[in-house]
Amino acid sequence: MKSICLKTNNDEIISYLIKKLEEDFDEIVISSNKFKIYKNVIVHYTGQNEKNFLIKFSGLLANMISSFYESRILSRIIDDNYCYFEDFEKEIILKICQKIIDLQEASFKYKEEILKGLVYEYFLDGNKYMVIDGFMNFRVKPYLEVLDYVVDTSVTNFVLGLQ
Repeated sequence: MKSICLKTNNDEIISYLIKKLEEDFDEIVISSNKFKIYKNVIVHYTGQNEKNFLIKFSGLLANMISSFYESRILSRIIDDNYCYFEDFEKEIILKICQKIIDLQEASFKYKEEILKGLVYEYFLDGNKYMVIDGFMNFRVKPYLEVLDYVVDTSVTNFVLGLQ
C-alpha cells in the first residue's frame, strides 16, 4: 500500500483535492486531519499498480497547481519584471498570457507535462508527504521558466499590439 500526505492550510485546495480524488480514483482511502500547523489530506492507495497511480496522481496535482497558483505566479512575474506598466496594462498582459497558455496547452500540454513530471519525480524519490506551498517555492523551477517565457512573449505581443 502506498500512502501520500498533502499538507496545506488552503481549504479550497483541500476541497478540490478531496473532490477530484473521490471522482477520479479507484482503490484509494482518503482521510483529512489537522496535525500541528497544517491540514492534511492523506491518500492510501490500496491497488497493485503504484506506478500508474503515481502518474495519475501527479496529473491531479499538476492540474491543482495550474488552477490555484498559476495566475498569481504570472501576476508576480509581471509585477517583478515589468513594474513600469500601469495596472490596466498588466491586466491586459495577464490576459494575453492566459491566451498563450490555453493555445499551447490545447496542442502540446507542455506546461502540464512539466508539472506532472516534477510531481512524479518528487514522489518517485521516496517522499511520502508534500507541503504544497513548500513544493511551489522550491521544486518547480522548470515550470516557472516556462511561465517567465510566456510573460516575456505576452509583453512583446502587447508592445507590438498583437493581442
